[in-house]
Amino acid sequence: MSDKSPMGELDMFELVVLRRRFESVIRAMSTALAKTGRSGVLNTALDFSCTVTDRQFQSVSAGQGLPVHTGAIHLIPEAVVNKFTEEALRPGDCFANNSSYMGNTHCADLTLCTPVFYDGELVFYSIARAHFSDMGFPTPDTYAPLAADYYAEGLFLPCIRIQKEGKDVAEVIDICRANIRAPEQFYGDYLATLSAVRTGERMVKEICEEFGLAKVKLFLREYQDYAETMARNAIEQLPSGEVTKETLHDSVLADYPDGIPVRATIKVKPEQGRITVDLRDNIDNIPLGINMNEATVLACSMTAIMNILGQEVPRCSGAFRCIEVLMRDGSAIGKPRFPAATSASTTNLAHVLIEHIQSMFSELRPDLGSAYATIGHPASAPGVSGYDSRHQGRMFVNQIMLGYWGGPASPGYDGWLTFGSGTTQGMLWQSSIEHVETQQPVLVEKLEIRPDSSGPGEWIGGGGASCVMRARSDVLRFTCNSGARTFPPMGVAGGKAGAPNLAWREATDGTRTELPIFFDIEIRPGEKLVSEGCGGGGFGDPLRRDPGKVLEHVRAGLISPEKADENYGVVLTSRDNGFDVDTAATEIKRSKMTTAAQ
Repeated sequence: MSDKSPMGELDMFELVVLRRRFESVIRAMSTALAKTGRSGVLNTALDFSCTVTDRQFQSVSAGQGLPVHTGAIHLIPEAVVNKFTEEALRPGDCFANNSSYMGNTHCADLTLCTPVFYDGELVFYSIARAHFSDMGFPTPDTYAPLAADYYAEGLFLPCIRIQKEGKDVAEVIDICRANIRAPEQFYGDYLATLSAVRTGERMVKEICEEFGLAKVKLFLREYQDYAETMARNAIEQLPSGEVTKETLHDSVLADYPDGIPVRATIKVKPEQGRITVDLRDNIDNIPLGINMNEATVLACSMTAIMNILGQEVPRCSGAFRCIEVLMRDGSAIGKPRFPAATSASTTNLAHVLIEHIQSMFSELRPDLGSAYATIGHPASAPGVSGYDSRHQGRMFVNQIMLGYWGGPASPGYDGWLTFGSGTTQGMLWQSSIEHVETQQPVLVEKLEIRPDSSGPGEWIGGGGASCVMRARSDVLRFTCNSGARTFPPMGVAGGKAGAPNLAWREATDGTRTELPIFFDIEIRPGEKLVSEGCGGGGFGDPLRRDPGKVLEHVRAGLISPEKADENYGVVLTSRDNGFDVDTAATEIKRSKMTTAAQ
């Protein structure tokens, strides 16, 4: 057996060592940002991603990043070069970009990119993308789903130089401070993000010094070719075919009273080792902030296909060569036409798109694909702002991430509880209650799995969260971009939908007022924000689910006896110590339900 790499010249051992070294660089970048971030959305929820690309903008690893952040990260250094040219880049430069029209994801994701030089030669770009808790939106929010256009979003830094010769460009920092509600928090989060890119810059230079630039370049070429080969091999194992499918997202627009459509066509060509995702049949841009953009469309499409190809295929540019994504200008699921708003382009429609593409593979083969996961943020994961009397009335702005659950079921697996949505896939950490209550004057009265929220199936969706939050002694302002109320996460291959997202404001006398999917409200002392989060969709016929597993969830309080009977055809008998399955009655009931469904 040859000790060379599968693609050629590099020793296989060195290929593996260098791959792991670059992955360690990304971990170190992530650690730097997590340990130094000021806002809870960074130091607790870890809503950021770090990576490096080579001079040709090819990513080496997705590392610990969020899929929606890393799937099209190459657009960031590409925008730098397109705007400034390579010749204008210098050691010590750092560029800031949060414009969806220049390769970024959405306004609240501030992305820093620094060119990395070794022996005077440009060899890498070090990149960190972080969700800032405030970017100067008209309201204290970072998603603004009701933004009608670009001008209703926050402060934009359209790929500008924010550091020169390793020092801040003071005027740029001054503009940011002047337009952001919590300027010290912003600057602390900026420094944390900067520490990540400078950590990446230092460490890739160390790799070049240790192994030699020639060998590092050889690795970069061979590793991308290896990833492409792995992806082609995986595609060759898939069935050939074409699937077209439409689903719907909740609508608040009169033009779309029946829901906002999400359409896709996938074409799998195993003999060519290629998959095409065609999104050109989607609607035009809409007057909401949930329009997607080039970065999020590419990232969601790549993520969905890579999930199908399996974990052995490296998540890097080489593998992406096998995937073609077709989109059009001026589309809600495509490239936006200015001045379309894209402030919530990483959520809502993006949440739908990933799972939608994955679900289509179940029509090609029954052991492929997945159901749908959480869509939008439940009210337990809102933006929160106000003035904290515990700290002399200091203003605070943050994104809480509690109860962002509801993973999709897939063949052979129940949904992952803390999965969240397809754009994050468990990489977004759940905030701890203690941290939430420390970081802002909020009290969390309740956080538990919502009974009967999992989408029924042979494999069930992850449960949603029941959560109640209230104010201490200060007025709290909550904002939320939810969804999945009219169209909760769907089941696939005979599975059923999860429970819908619901939210209320509870007054001091206990009366409740239902909140819309997109809301901006104040909660005063004595009032409560009540959230019932959606569950993930189920996969496969619920009548095929092991009755013992149904019983286990009934005993745990996750499925009610009534739903066990109604959805799963499982007949329970009451005992002194709880419930047991009546096997004979269950077989009869399931047989009748199967016959009735035919």
